[in-house]
Amino acid sequence: MPHSVPVEEIMINPRDWTLLRADTPIKVAIGILRILSEDKKLERGHSTPLVLDDEYNLLGLIRLTDLLRSVRYLCDLPDKACKLDQALRPVSDLAIPFPDSVEPEDSILKSLDIMLDHGVSLVPVLKDEKLTGIVQLNDIFDVVAALLFDEERDGAKEWITEHLHF
Repeated sequence: MPHSVPVEEIMINPRDWTLLRADTPIKVAIGILRILSEDKKLERGHSTPLVLDDEYNLLGLIRLTDLLRSVRYLCDLPDKACKLDQALRPVSDLAIPFPDSVEPEDSILKSLDIMLDHGVSLVPVLKDEKLTGIVQLNDIFDVVAALLFDEERDGAKEWITEHLHF
């Protein structure tokens, strides 16, 4: 049952996520994300970087739309390249704090409740106030879907793909 699945079973290790220091200039953050996207490492939602202070305390996340909004004015000159060299504000200026967090032994349903209550798709996993993982909505969905739609239902997968999938 989903209520008995602890977060630690599905959380993503922070080392497998895009992490930025709070003092990283926006220009550098965009460059880092560009390199990671070219290397195809921005998979499964990892394109939402997390911002950490010097003691590795989680400050929040940065949405790509906010990064682009912060440099949009630098790209308004017709027939000229964007002047991203002027994007020197630290990413901490754009960091959005998480509304809540969970601990590794908490149920994935606690994470889901936070996501549903606050309209977010990521929840940080903290142990002793330090980031130990990230839980994504799609990973919770996978667990719940597996419980509802398991392989014990002979023919269910074939019936659904034949009759309901376009």
